[in-house]
Amino acid sequence: VLHAKYVCKILHQARFILKSLPNFNRIDLSDLHHVFIIGDLHGQLADLLHIFNENGLPGTDNPYIFNGDFVDRGEQSVEIILLLMVSLILYPSSLFLNRGNHEDIMVTARYGFQKEVTQKYQSVQKPLFDLFKDVFSWLPMYSYVKTGKTRIIIIHGGISDRINLTTINSLRRNRYISMEIPPKSEHGEAHLTADEKNEYHQVEDLLWSDPDPKGLHGSRKNDSRNIGCFFGSDITDQFLKKNNFSMLIRSHQVKEKGYEFAHHRKVITVFSASNYEKGSNSGAILRWGYNEDEPRIIQHKLQRAQDMQALSFDKQVTLLEDPAYQALIEKIMAKKSSLQKEFDKADRNQTAHLPVIVWSKIMTNVLEADLPWFTLRSKLVEEDAQGVRYNTMFDGYALYNTKFQMSHTGIMEDLYMWKDTLLMLFNLIDSNHSGFIDAEEFADIIKLLLSDEDGAGNVSQKYIDELCSAIDLDGNGKIDANEFLESFRIVNSKQSQNPDRQPNRRRR
Repeated sequence: VLHAKYVCKILHQARFILKSLPNFNRIDLSDLHHVFIIGDLHGQLADLLHIFNENGLPGTDNPYIFNGDFVDRGEQSVEIILLLMVSLILYPSSLFLNRGNHEDIMVTARYGFQKEVTQKYQSVQKPLFDLFKDVFSWLPMYSYVKTGKTRIIIIHGGISDRINLTTINSLRRNRYISMEIPPKSEHGEAHLTADEKNEYHQVEDLLWSDPDPKGLHGSRKNDSRNIGCFFGSDITDQFLKKNNFSMLIRSHQVKEKGYEFAHHRKVITVFSASNYEKGSNSGAILRWGYNEDEPRIIQHKLQRAQDMQALSFDKQVTLLEDPAYQALIEKIMAKKSSLQKEFDKADRNQTAHLPVIVWSKIMTNVLEADLPWFTLRSKLVEEDAQGVRYNTMFDGYALYNTKFQMSHTGIMEDLYMWKDTLLMLFNLIDSNHSGFIDAEEFADIIKLLLSDEDGAGNVSQKYIDELCSAIDLDGNGKIDANEFLESFRIVNSKQSQNPDRQPNRRRR
């Protein structure tokens, strides 16, 4: 269970992003090339881990839309919502969240999320639950996607004959904390005005409606839910034509195959929680690629709770942690000299050990990262009865490019810290996007970044030549962007000696 301090940090940062968004998400596949569309998860973490493991983590080149109902019913709603919020913080331009009918404070009180928050964060349950409530109220109402050939709309529940997207796009969505309790009138009236009632019912319909199970035309009361509407194929046709969409994608209902087409294949329901409520349904997600006419349907069916139990805790964490862990190792290696200096200073008796609290404080101060070092230490450093064996943190890690192992340790660490800036300057100089720049141009960048405060270069030409030679892996006199990134990649040298555990070479 993540400490409440970090839960609050995540939710505050995510809310800041959500508040800046309009009432709908815009997605253009000419920029993003494809998008995965995920239906209800309902607190079933195993399904989310499976989706990420099979299709990749969210990223700038791997966008996702999550179509509501992240919480309730399952036992790990907190973990799911936090993973999605962290993904939003990291990739706000390629991770999109729609509100579902269960992102509702009154609904969560009945179906499990409030109880889960209370059990996991008993001492701070009220302020934390209030924060979740506010975050939910800022979730966008729907998404629309430009596929290249046409446009599709993604809504959690559905539509009705009164849905007007102009109204939906302009309403103040954070008023609707719960659809079971109408908001107060913004005009000081005792009751909602006619226009406010119409707006309120439109939001209800978006979150709660279903395609008519009897195949009837028109829009009628949803008597199975007592909220929202049943809508017929004629309502779908009218809505899509009026708003220039080709298809409506929605969730909200469990389906045996994880998906179901309706209304002449103009509506598709996608539900991603498999074996929902101890049932036997498959889960499904959609992948819509640029210029494709229809989505590709990807089904899965986990072996109920056994799938999570079959994974060790380390394996569960690894599914999501590898990129973050690699980034942390890179940060540690970039500050290796400073960390070593502080460790040696604190270890007055030269025992090669430090108390956990001292080691944690040094990690926080030197890396300027307030992370849960007590929890992370088992993955970073060895420990025995005398304390943390701090030197073991650096054991086995080295730069992938062995030519890059030079004697100028301090300068190498400076370069590592400037890596992102170097790549940005590389791309600016490479104006024709060929992926190459001359070694001389790269040398000029290095001189600029590593000059002292008076502007005088403190790096010799001999060192510059050695550095450029090290990065020019194929010796063609040019610096390749891929060569540049590979030179800075850190690997575990102990693992790399094992032919069965060679690191993946990612081309960026």
